[in-house]
Amino acid sequence: MSLLSGFFSLAKNFNKSKGDSGEQTEGVISDFLPELKLNMEDSELISLSTQWQGAWKDEQGNLEKRQEQNKNYWLGKHYSKAEDLGDAKPLADNLIFESLEAFLPVATKQRPEPLVVSDNSKEGEDISGKVQKMLIYQADTQKLKLKIKGATRHWAINLLGVVKVGWSERKNDIDTKVISPKDLILDPDATIDEDGYTGEYIGHYRKDSASNLIKRFPKKSKFIKDLANGKMGTKLKYIEWWTAEYTFWRLGSEILDKIKNPHWNYDDEKEVTDELGGVTKEKVEGNNHFTAPAMPFIFLSVYNLGEKPFDITSIIEQNISLQDLINKRLKQIDKNADKTNGGMAISGQYLTEEQAKKASEAVRKGGTIYLSGVDDIRKAVINLQVAALPAIVYNTLTDYRGELRNIFGTRGLTSQGISQEKTVRGKIIASGVDNERAGGGISEYIEQFSDQVFNWWTQLIYVYYDEEHTGSIIGKDRAREYVILKNSDLNRKILVSVKEGSMIPKDSLSKRNEAIELYTGGALDPITLFDKLEFSDPKEAALKLFLWKTNPMQLLSGDLSLPTMPLMPGATPTPGQIPGGPEGQPPVEQGGESLLAQVPIQ
Repeated sequence: MSLLSGFFSLAKNFNKSKGDSGEQTEGVISDFLPELKLNMEDSELISLSTQWQGAWKDEQGNLEKRQEQNKNYWLGKHYSKAEDLGDAKPLADNLIFESLEAFLPVATKQRPEPLVVSDNSKEGEDISGKVQKMLIYQADTQKLKLKIKGATRHWAINLLGVVKVGWSERKNDIDTKVISPKDLILDPDATIDEDGYTGEYIGHYRKDSASNLIKRFPKKSKFIKDLANGKMGTKLKYIEWWTAEYTFWRLGSEILDKIKNPHWNYDDEKEVTDELGGVTKEKVEGNNHFTAPAMPFIFLSVYNLGEKPFDITSIIEQNISLQDLINKRLKQIDKNADKTNGGMAISGQYLTEEQAKKASEAVRKGGTIYLSGVDDIRKAVINLQVAALPAIVYNTLTDYRGELRNIFGTRGLTSQGISQEKTVRGKIIASGVDNERAGGGISEYIEQFSDQVFNWWTQLIYVYYDEEHTGSIIGKDRAREYVILKNSDLNRKILVSVKEGSMIPKDSLSKRNEAIELYTGGALDPITLFDKLEFSDPKEAALKLFLWKTNPMQLLSGDLSLPTMPLMPGATPTPGQIPGGPEGQPPVEQGGESLLAQVPIQ
């Protein structure tokens, strides 16, 4: 495939819909745009990218309004600009913030576990094991779990979650960043499905100091210096444009640089000398994990009908009307509460306005009102009592709050949500159901999102690991394992995925109860039990349990050595069965059951 032949055209007429009309048309459905080629003149690239910006501008305006509204409701700004009185904040019960921040830990609780497989040969198993360990190491050092949570929060508020992968020269390793969707220019005719983003280009607004830009683009140093007025600390914003095969950088009216997609091993040629001394050239195919170059952006989209490159609705938007009703009811109750003390009605026939004010102040301070010439004080002064609000007001407030939490799937995850459950079992069941709803509904999308991250990391290993890179993970029995990987090791195809169900929330209380039930039924040994209960040293805990049941005085003395077991009559000693055995194992009768497995938990 020729690199300069281009690979896409914005005039393609398949899988496109024109504007928002929903009409299916044939023929040209976009502006007449040229194909992007690396040998384009800078002026042509500027013209093409300007048209891309213009195509996204109309879509972006409406999207930003929705993003801003979602952000304000998440922050607790549940009021219009006309009601914004500066420091005098209106009363609000921010259930949207509570529910979203209860939803996120559940939806992103589990760390994605990579699964790497190759052929069944010894070499294939060795390679897949190395890559899997390296991916686990990268997930730990790059704090992938927190990045997924950040992208999911963007998805809930900004209708799209995005991470960008690349290579860090500073770290000399793979890098992953959460990107705000507001910093992207997308193809308005694109969508996001199970295969990812279908658009033909992405623009990424970036900013850097003038000095750093000069280091990156030395050929444009004069232009950058002039733009920064010679102040090298000045921050400049530019656009990084991506297609599958090319990338270029634009700053105002200048193209800073243009290159082929750097995250791809391209085909090459090498000279081969035959037996007669003749030199020929042979094609060397680039070694890649992907089948074709791609843009290094990974998108999280859930509520997508294939119409836009972002969600058509959001979990916050679906709850805004309920949040408004909650605030309305809360204000009604608050106003009624302010009037609980009531007021006073004073007759002008007996007191002047000034005397009425003094009388009111005296009553509030616990003083006395003196009126002369009044035969019935009730004719002059009346205490006004406010009628209590009907129960329906409080009931509807409770109902609105519960329904909002239901939509988020967090009703059973808060103390208020399970307050109506009278039994511990009922509270556990309610919590478990919402654990599955809050996390289960989006976990499949997050798994696919994580799957793409792992596959992108693998592609970057193919491209950039020219030298050996070392990683370490916590392996079996919590021992540290080291892995050394180089791209030349990847001499066969591998399949990278995420273990199915690894992102489904697993309630810790349920797991603990399950482990105890298995142990009680004799299907689990004490060491595994304590491991499931997350003891720091399960083996030591099991040993202490054994000593407590067999010889508590030894445990209290601090001696944690295993006791010596006498041999059964006629039995033959075996290594590890008597003191001083080469393996130092606890003595066990031949054919007998482990003593630790016989010790019950009371």
